Amino acid sequence: MDISNCRNIGIMGGSFDPIHIGHLAMAQEACEYFGLDKILFIPTGKSPHKDRKMTSPEKRLEWVKTVVKDNPLFEYSDYESRKKTPSYTLETIEYLQNIYPEVKFYYILGEDSLLEIETWYRYEELLSKCVFLAARRSPSWEDALNKKIQELISRGFDVREIPFRFLEISSTEIRGKFKAGQNPRYYLLQSIYKDILEEKIYNEE
Repeated sequence: MDISNCRNIGIMGGSFDPIHIGHLAMAQEACEYFGLDKILFIPTGKSPHKDRKMTSPEKRLEWVKTVVKDNPLFEYSDYESRKKTPSYTLETIEYLQNIYPEVKFYYILGEDSLLEIETWYRYEELLSKCVFLAARRSPSWEDALNKKIQELISRGFDVREIPFRFLEISSTEIRGKFKAGQNPRYYLLQSIYKDILEEKIYNEE
């Protein structure tokens, strides 16, 4: 991870099980629209929010490494992948701010996650530590997202919208397609798609 010469860094966190083109498009849009120097992808190790069994942290980190290597704006961190304890976003932000005190961090997430922000660990403290950038994923949630952003702004938090239009792809949907014998090949980078097929990663989910 090399962000030492950067001043504005976007963070993409999540289980990335698997990472797909929706994640990448959202990251690119945020980077360009807000003038960020880089986007840092941080795959979750042990998630406090997931009840299901996840693909191994090593495999998900491998996929993230694959997607960042061809884009000079993308970097990755294995901080959460290495942790033996649950991965809380607040702890990750504090870790990065301690190492890079001059960097301004922007946390990128989908509208579904922002609408549930109150369920996150010490969410008010987290919101106070960085800028939150939310992307729309479905036209049906447009009003709800606007309302949530305005509510959080009124409480003194810096929350902004990424002008990203409705790319309705989710890791849950992709896993379901693999399990059902359907073909989500164009939702993923081809190397990751082939890896999932060859290792039958989602067949037994």
